[in-house]
Amino acid sequence: MAPDVSFYEPGEGRPHEIRLADQEARLRRVLVAAVPHAPALRAALRAAGRGAEEFGLADLARVPLLRKEHLPATQADAPPFGGWLGRPSGTRRIFVSPGPIYEPEADDEDYWGFTPALHAAGFRSGDVVMNTFSYHFTPAGAMFDGALAALRCVVVPAGVGSLEIQVKTLQDLGARGFVGTPSFLAAVLARIVEPAGRCPLEVAFVSGEPLPESLRVELESRGPRVSQGYATGDFGLIAYECPARSGLHVADRVFVELVDPATGAPVAPGEAGEVALTFLHDLYPLLRLATGDLSRFAEGSCPCGRTAPRLAGILGRVGDAVKVRGLFLHPQELDRAVARHPEVLRYQASVTRGDDYQDVLTVTVEPSSGASGDLTTDLGRSIREATRLRAVVAAVEPGTIPDGAKKIVDRRHWD
Repeated sequence: MAPDVSFYEPGEGRPHEIRLADQEARLRRVLVAAVPHAPALRAALRAAGRGAEEFGLADLARVPLLRKEHLPATQADAPPFGGWLGRPSGTRRIFVSPGPIYEPEADDEDYWGFTPALHAAGFRSGDVVMNTFSYHFTPAGAMFDGALAALRCVVVPAGVGSLEIQVKTLQDLGARGFVGTPSFLAAVLARIVEPAGRCPLEVAFVSGEPLPESLRVELESRGPRVSQGYATGDFGLIAYECPARSGLHVADRVFVELVDPATGAPVAPGEAGEVALTFLHDLYPLLRLATGDLSRFAEGSCPCGRTAPRLAGILGRVGDAVKVRGLFLHPQELDRAVARHPEVLRYQASVTRGDDYQDVLTVTVEPSSGASGDLTTDLGRSIREATRLRAVVAAVEPGTIPDGAKKIVDRRHWD
C-alpha cells in the first residue's frame, strides 16, 4: 500500500529561501547558546574569523572540515566529546559507536529527527513496528524508538536477535511496519515461506546500508513497501525518501554541503562531492563534519511537493573507514585487535556481499613461523571484541599481501 503524500511538518513544502533564512537564524541561535560551553566550537569560529552573533551559512566555507574518521582521536584528546558539547546539562543518553565515537542524545522528543521520514514512508499511529536496529551501545535503536513513539506507533524492540524469533513475533503480533538494514529485512522475509507463511508487513524503512534497486524490487515482491533514509550516529536523520522516490530530501535539522574532499571548498552545482554536515542543535553543534560519503544534489523539483534539496543517493566513499552491516569499521580498530597477536606479520580485511545480501568480513593474515594453531580463532575473537563484527579469519603464506596494501578493501558491487 503506497503512503499518502501529506507532510508530517508543513515546513516540508515551504519555499526554499524561507527555509534557508530560518536555518541561518537557527544556526546563529545555536552558536550563541553553545559557544560558552564548547571550546572546539570557539576555535572553529576563530578560524573562520566570525563571531557567533554575526555568523551565517555562507561563513561555513571558512570553517575547516572536521573529519568523522578523526573524531576518535579528537575525543580522546578532549574526552568525551572533543570539546563540542554545547550544553552543560540536558544530555539524556551517551552512545558508543565504533571508533570509539561517543554521541550524546538530548532530552528532546525525537531528538534524532526521524518522524518526517517515517511518516513519508507510510508509518501511522497505532502501527505495530518491529525495530530491528541494535539497542546496545550504538544509537540506531533509540533513534527509531523515539520517532516511532512520537508517531504513536507500538514498538517491538526486537534488535538483531534470532531470525526465527523475529519472524514468529512479527506474525503473531501482526506487525505492519519494519525498521532495520536492507540485508536484515531480506533475511527476515526469506524465512517467511509462502503459502503457509504469512507476511503482515506493509511498510518498511531501511538505513545503514545501500539499497540497490534490484534488492528493493525483490523485497517489495514479498510484501512491504520499502523506503530508505540517510543518517549518521552523530546527528540522526540527514535525508529521506518521499513516495516519489526522486532522491533523498535533506532534513531541515541539518545544513548539508557537498565539498571537495581535498580542499573543503563547495563543489560546483551538479558535481559530486563529499557530504559535510552542520547540526543545527545546541547540544552537539558540530560544524562541517566531513562524513566520507560522496553524493550530489538531484536536479529539478520533486513531484511530492517537498522543497528541500535532494541528495541523489550515496555514490561512494572517501577515506579509510568502511561501513559493514550498518557499522563503520575503522582501520585503527583492526590495528588494536591485531596488536594483541604479535605473531601476525601483516593483515588485510576485505568486505564482500553474500548471496543472502549479508556483508561478509574476511581478514587475511600472514602469521609468523611460530604462530599457534589457534591463531585464526583467537584473532577472530579479538576482532569481534574490538569492532562488534564477526570476521572470517584466513591465514596465508608470508608475501601474499602486497607491500603498502590498504588495510580494508571494499569489494562489494551495487547496481
